[in-house]
Amino acid sequence: MSQIIELSRPRTLPLAFAVICCGNALAYHDGNWHPPVFILSLLTALSLQILSNIANDYGDGIRGTDYVRPASAPRRLTATGRVSPAYMRRLLVVCTLASLVLGIALLSVSALGRGGFLVFLGLGALAITAAITYTVGRCAYGYHALGEISVFTFFGLLGVLGSYYLQSGNWRPGLLLPASGCGLLAATVLNINNIRDIVSDRAAGKQTLAVKLGFERAKQLQYMLLVAAGCCYLAYALLNQAYTSLLWLLLLPLVSTHARALHRAADQMSAGCELKRIVSCACGVSLLFSLGLCL
Repeated sequence: MSQIIELSRPRTLPLAFAVICCGNALAYHDGNWHPPVFILSLLTALSLQILSNIANDYGDGIRGTDYVRPASAPRRLTATGRVSPAYMRRLLVVCTLASLVLGIALLSVSALGRGGFLVFLGLGALAITAAITYTVGRCAYGYHALGEISVFTFFGLLGVLGSYYLQSGNWRPGLLLPASGCGLLAATVLNINNIRDIVSDRAAGKQTLAVKLGFERAKQLQYMLLVAAGCCYLAYALLNQAYTSLLWLLLLPLVSTHARALHRAADQMSAGCELKRIVSCACGVSLLFSLGLCL
């Protein structure tokens, strides 16, 4: 059991929680919210995140990528031999089935017609495929600088807009702003993770966006992602007169501390120390935005 908990990477799970809370808070603010849909949305998102984390451990482990990770990075179970590849494959099957069952249960209680059910069933299958193929398979997209785009899509656009639609049965273009903000913040977490691993990923042939950009330009990307996310949340509040959603501004000092620390970071190791703080920033901003909408 301890190995399964470690494989699930509990520190990353608040990101999935924040995404679902954002979409549901928007639905609640618009007068469309049902507790069973929220609970099943949350369980489905968490199961997909755990599936992705396990697949990442397995994929990087069998490719040899984790053998050259920096000393400050957590040791992965497949690479260290603490679990066998066969065990990991069985675990991936179990997690995939769990995500599928939870997803179907979610669609069954949501505000969807037959057509919407089939569309979301397809999106769910796409999410499962994306969770696995980030590092698994010959065409693993995490090795081709597509990780941030995937995170933006699934932790932003699809996560927020999808959870809103499941509550209300509709959507409006203005929701693209908070959905984009949520996705951009999730991308900042992956970017810091990839900055930390630039040297080891390059040695292993893993072409992340940080590897392609290099250390300094990857840091600049981080600042741009943060600013863009803040602009998205701010624009939504102003355009929709949802001023209580600006509660997230209370976290600006923490975000500023992260940006200053990253600016001072002289190497990938010191930049990687910001991973815990940026997770707190990303989750905190989205959750405070959601809380403000519900006030």
